[in-house]
Formats: sequence, C-alpha cells, structure tokens
Amino acid sequence: MSSFYENSRAEINKFFFHPVTPYNLGVSRFLYYGTIFFLYVGEDFSEWGKVPEVIWHPIFLFDFFSIPVLGPEVLGILGKIWIISILFSSIGFLTRLNTVLAFLIGCYLLGIVNSFAKTNHTETLMLLIFGIMSLSRCGDGFSVHNLYRNPNKRNQQNVEYCWPTSLVCVMFTLMFCAAGFSKLRNSGFEWFTSDFLSSLIINRGFTSSGSNPYIEWIPFWVGSNKGLSHIIAGLAFFLEIFAPLALFNKYFRAVILPSLFFMLIGFWMVLEIPFPQVMASFVFWIPWDRLIRPTRGSLIAD
Repeated sequence: MSSFYENSRAEINKFFFHPVTPYNLGVSRFLYYGTIFFLYVGEDFSEWGKVPEVIWHPIFLFDFFSIPVLGPEVLGILGKIWIISILFSSIGFLTRLNTVLAFLIGCYLLGIVNSFAKTNHTETLMLLIFGIMSLSRCGDGFSVHNLYRNPNKRNQQNVEYCWPTSLVCVMFTLMFCAAGFSKLRNSGFEWFTSDFLSSLIINRGFTSSGSNPYIEWIPFWVGSNKGLSHIIAGLAFFLEIFAPLALFNKYFRAVILPSLFFMLIGFWMVLEIPFPQVMASFVFWIPWDRLIRPTRGSLIAD
C-alpha cells in the first residue's frame, strides 16, 4: 500500500509539477483567449438589462448571494471592458490584471445571460479556464509582456508553467465524463440502444434554419439510418465516459482527443448545436514546444 501511495504521488507530481518552459502555456493562452475574443466581440450585453424580471431565474451563484442585474448602460460598459480584457489577455499585455478581469466580469455577465435563458454548459468550462489562467503565470511566455523580460529568463523552466495546462486538461476530460454519466443516470443504456438519437436528429432536421443548403440533408440521412444512429450514440457515450483515460496514456490520448473533436464537429453539423468554447480548449492539449520550436528573437526565447 505504501509503495502504491508513493508511486501515485510521484505520478501526480510529475503530471502537474514537472518543470517546463512557458512556451506551451503562453501559446495556448494566446490562441484560446484570441478565439474567445472573436466569439464574443460583437455581443451587446446592455440588452440583458432590459429583459423583464418575470423571466429572471437566477443560477445558484446569483441566487445565493442575491447578485443584482445592473442597468443597460453599466452592462454595456462592463461588456466592453470584458472584451478588451480578453484581447489583452490573448496578446499578453498586463496579463495578470486582464485575466482576472476577464474571469470576474465574465462570471457576472455570463451569469446574467444564463439566468434568463437556457444554461450554456460550454461557457462553464470557459470560465473555469479563465479562472485557472488568472491564477497562473501564463503571461511569461509568448506575450507582449515577455518582450521586456530579461532574455536569460525567457526560456527558463519552472513548475509554475505546468500545472495550469494540466488542470485545464483535467477539467476538460471531467466535463465530458460528467456528460456521459448524466446520460447513463437519466436514460441508461437506452440512450444508444433505443431510437432516441435517430428521432432527435430528424426533428432537428425539420426545425433547423436551413442556413447551409449543402448539409441540410445530413440530419435526415443520418436519422433515417437507425443502425448508424445507434453506432454514433454508442461511440459518443463511451468516448465521454472514458475521456479521462486521455490523461494517463498517450495512445488513449491519440484516439480519444481527435474522436471527441470530430464528434463535436459532427453534432454541430447534424444537430446545429455549436461547441466553439469547448473546441477552442483543445489547444491546451497540443505540445506547442515540439511543433513550433522557439527561435532567437521570438516572444519566448533568445
């Protein structure tokens, strides 16, 4: 038992706290915040201050702390500050300040949005990532801030650059795993042995906007093929349940991560349910220091 405990502790320490350069964390921060910026840059949060209170159904955080909805003007200003903080977080300008602002203001604004409408679970993961980044030293690499650092420290390895990306990956896999267990708890194995997914896909085909005539036939083709629908439902279920295996083995990782990515694309195309915030989080899995070697004069190393 003592040997198992020591081995487990060593593996956990290796996963979260082995010394690495700031490059992976910095590039992931740049790409993730940049993607989120383009997703929300046109959002007008001032409109949520005009929504009638009769449809106000606050999420737990707003209900427990009795957090009010501010006026349209204030929400509009907060929305602009939030978008700017996300942009500055991406390029690495005053990174600690802007990542904290992006997290705190994002929790408030998106909390309001999800208290009036259907809860968007993909934004929960996004805010968790914002929170993790706000506590990390993600601005030490691939950032504007890094241009002013001592060249001798730009490529210095530190355990502080490891745990943020590792923790994001853990949150990522737990989100999928929770989705799988939710299907198991609510529907059991009938989720993929019944015709539920087939009926859902066909219904989405009838109610879709038809914005893309080149793929609007796909829901009817997939939904009418019940055998294919069962296979898709089964694969989605088991991919979600076993998503945490990607944390422990590179071979599982090579199979599970691309499969999850294409599963999300498939659901986007067939069910018209987008997952852009989740898809953007795949950047934290990529070993950027192996794919893009830092060169002299870059934002990371001299």
